[in-house]
Amino acid sequence: MKKVYQAELLLESSCRLGEGPVWCSSTNAIYWVDIEGRTINWYCLNTQVHHFSAISKRIGMVALTNTPYKVLLGLQGSLCWYDVKTSYLELWKPMETHLVYNRCNDGQIDPQGRLWVGTMQIENQRNEGNLYCISPTGEQIHLLSKLGISNGMAWSQDGQYFFFIDSLKRNIRRFEINEQNALILTKEKVVYQSRNRDELPDGMCIDTEGNLWVAFWGGFRVACIDSKTGEELAEIKLPVPNVTSCNWIGPDFNELVITTAREGLDERELLTYPMSGHIFRCKVEAQGIETRRFAI
Repeated sequence: MKKVYQAELLLESSCRLGEGPVWCSSTNAIYWVDIEGRTINWYCLNTQVHHFSAISKRIGMVALTNTPYKVLLGLQGSLCWYDVKTSYLELWKPMETHLVYNRCNDGQIDPQGRLWVGTMQIENQRNEGNLYCISPTGEQIHLLSKLGISNGMAWSQDGQYFFFIDSLKRNIRRFEINEQNALILTKEKVVYQSRNRDELPDGMCIDTEGNLWVAFWGGFRVACIDSKTGEELAEIKLPVPNVTSCNWIGPDFNELVITTAREGLDERELLTYPMSGHIFRCKVEAQGIETRRFAI
């Protein structure tokens, strides 16, 4: 029988498009982005204070680094360092400057400490997105092309498999990878296909058992999916439709922080689901993996 959890409110953030949460264990702070609100956000669990800074461009992702309070942001047209203490934004690497309607979307650090970041077309979501692997020295490998909405990424514990979501395909694909050079070696295998036309798989994370925890846009939920069989093992219910991403927090890594969005909802829907855009949390009977950091 599928286990069902209920998420609880962590923070009333009212994000237009909250995405990509990561937890910094050394500062006990959660970072996330509001893509359409164009802000980088962080919430200190110790002080219960919410900080945010406005950025002039859409921010698709935030990644932790090995320098305290310095994060890596994926923007429209670039990757930038951002110091949350000084609000200093510094260009690190241009991204797809020849594709002016593309922006960075989801991004994650792999077991080798490299950034994998996807891009997408901002207007009509044609298949113009790409997926890249970028080393700390800036070396870039182009992995996938013709993507719709590049989203959730995760790696198996043994480093053999890479799991990836292109939301427009409504599925989770698995690739066999070579960890050393990051080249995807085998043909894709669909490990989960959504049959619900009202929801799209979005961001995700993985637990120590290899199960995928997937946020569903339009689905009011996060689902735990067996990465081998595609079976849904558990579900976290939320009081908002557009659930965007999730990640592990807490000293025992048995709790998820979950981002949501107001984007895509009309005035009536916003009145019906007033908690849309807030940040939620939920303890589960699973253990996750600490967020990896990018070396600088």
